Amino acid sequence: MQHVMDIAQNGNKPARIPSENSPDKTAGLWLDERIAKSKFGVVSEVIDLTPAMARVMLARNPGNRKLSSIIVENYARDMANGAWAFNGEPIIISNDGKLNDGQHRCEAVLASNTAIRVVLIIGPDRESRLTVDQGKTRMTGDYLGMNGHVDSVALAAAAKFVWQHVNHSFITQTQAFRPTKMEVLSFVEDHPSVAESLAAIPSKGSDAVGGRAILAFAHWTFTRVSGKPEAVSMFMDALIKGSNLVPRSPILYARNRLMSERGRLKPNEKAELIIRAWNASRRGDKVSNLPIKGGALPTVER
Repeated sequence: MQHVMDIAQNGNKPARIPSENSPDKTAGLWLDERIAKSKFGVVSEVIDLTPAMARVMLARNPGNRKLSSIIVENYARDMANGAWAFNGEPIIISNDGKLNDGQHRCEAVLASNTAIRVVLIIGPDRESRLTVDQGKTRMTGDYLGMNGHVDSVALAAAAKFVWQHVNHSFITQTQAFRPTKMEVLSFVEDHPSVAESLAAIPSKGSDAVGGRAILAFAHWTFTRVSGKPEAVSMFMDALIKGSNLVPRSPILYARNRLMSERGRLKPNEKAELIIRAWNASRRGDKVSNLPIKGGALPTVER
């Protein structure tokens, strides 16, 4: 029966690969030594995964799954921002020296030019790579819930929309512009008012006029810009309930269109329509149309 051989020398302190004139050659020799030791039992060690070591591992990566450039970009952004956490998830090298699991992290280390702390496991059979990542993927809402936030799935969606608007001036489902899980967690912690805006949006009636996440985004944005929470509450209440709305009211127009085109409007289009209704309402305009132009969202007026 294989035994686990833990060769870390300093407790939880990561092992540092010795440097020579050629970092890649040094990393390769260092890794070869561990692979040789794994013939006698699985080797487990905490290391600093440097760009040199990542290059060596990726050079020994035949037949792995297709690389996702979006995942690499997201990982690299977290690494560069200091938001990458050591969680014990290992980089796995097979007993014949091939990379079984960890190619996206290795690519992200190269992209960010940042070393990260990882557990390195060397010695499982090559075919065992077919059994990794079998558990349910934890979503951003799961992480928010684990951090004590209530209504965490809706909060994750609302925070994503707010983050996108703050950083890109529009909101989208396109993967390339979505925040990482750590960016959402950090944003929620730094902006508790996002959770407060979500709590201000009732579940009843909100789905018909854009959904709670979009409405929470609008509530947060309008409150931040206008500084008038009472006016924001009145606007959102009228949009959701449709109470006391007169003909040519911009809120009535937005409400009717959101309801009639429910399921067809994209998140950015819903947000644009609601912002245009807010702006027209603040000006006291009467409208028969509020155009949706796409692209960057309109500037929110006070």
